[in-house]
Amino acid sequence: MKRTSFTRARALFAAIAPLSILGACSPDDPTVVHVYDPYEGDAYPNRRTPLDIPDTGVGLVTNSYSDTLSVLDLKTGASLGDYPVGRDPVNLDGPHHVTISPSGDAVYVALSYPVVNTSGPHASHGSSIQAGYAQKLDGTDLRVLGQVRVDTNPGDIVVSADGKRLVVSHFDLQRAIKNPGDIDAVRATLAVIDPSTMALTGSPDATRIPTCVAPHGVALSQPDGATAYVACYGEDTLAVVDLAAGKVLDRVPMAPGVEGFGDPQFGPYSAVMSPGGGQIAVGNTVSNDIRFFDVKSGKMQPERTLSMLGAPYFPAWSPDEKQLIVPLQAPDGVAVYDLETSAETAHRDFTSNECPLPHVAMHLDDGLIALVCEGDHKTTGKVLWLDPDTLATVRQAEVGVYPDAFAVFAKGAQ
Repeated sequence: MKRTSFTRARALFAAIAPLSILGACSPDDPTVVHVYDPYEGDAYPNRRTPLDIPDTGVGLVTNSYSDTLSVLDLKTGASLGDYPVGRDPVNLDGPHHVTISPSGDAVYVALSYPVVNTSGPHASHGSSIQAGYAQKLDGTDLRVLGQVRVDTNPGDIVVSADGKRLVVSHFDLQRAIKNPGDIDAVRATLAVIDPSTMALTGSPDATRIPTCVAPHGVALSQPDGATAYVACYGEDTLAVVDLAAGKVLDRVPMAPGVEGFGDPQFGPYSAVMSPGGGQIAVGNTVSNDIRFFDVKSGKMQPERTLSMLGAPYFPAWSPDEKQLIVPLQAPDGVAVYDLETSAETAHRDFTSNECPLPHVAMHLDDGLIALVCEGDHKTTGKVLWLDPDTLATVRQAEVGVYPDAFAVFAKGAQ
């Protein structure tokens, strides 16, 4: 059988060979050389639509499950576009929080690579085993200018008022679960980055400072950002961190008698500094209260504690520091508190389709309150503009899936 196949192949080759020889070039055929002009364009042209910021500014919203930044007109609520964010064109990068450089030339996002379908409202961005990234985006069109690898589960991302420090916390619940008896192994880090050194490749490593168990919200001292105040969810403390020296100065308990880790009784999640820099409002999502830290004395102020029915997330100070606007979950709502009397002066409960999972409140220059609604993490979320007195919706905008942060980008800052 094999011999028959070989014989047929040899006969076929003998028939084709003369045809190949007839078609070959003779030595006298001229050689044709094509000379092309060099390409003078950009091999990878930037085709992103430039940001067109109106005089009243825009709001940037991170959409964790859409891998986009939504750009919203602050005055009208109109969408000015959704810009793709991330490193992986196929899988989920999970842009979590966002902050803007003081000069407006750069926007910074933290990529958290969440594990979807985990239990708990915020477990998805605390359960990843993939290292996160801090990305630097161009303030004119949000293209990537640089990136730095950080630890798993980046939480908050903040930039100092002088623009020289970028700080990322790591809400690393996996670390806490896997090292239940070792406090040093359980404590996650702050990543401290010099924004001027961020490049597409070859960026210097971030300086990592072991801080506490599952740190999330971060507030920086003004104006140099030399000290970070960090909400430590897993230790029920507010960590005070010297960023220049790279060490924790103190871990201030939410209340007397706090000890241990891993089973929070308070669950500090957010840390928001007052406009004047003298106070920090800490949102506790387990004990359902807001507690206040005095920066000058370095102590909590238990007499000012605001107790509430739902879990408070990222509150907003009024410019005069007389009111605090608090987004609440389970039940979903928003409340306004008079900080001189500690009384609730306004409250609104949301139906399931009005504002599912309110997450971030921000007091805007026109007096309205911007409120980010996470939604059900499967369909689009929204941003509401609320009247500060009645909490009625003035306007609203649809954004991407699982919106999680809001930052104001002012006209002329670019």
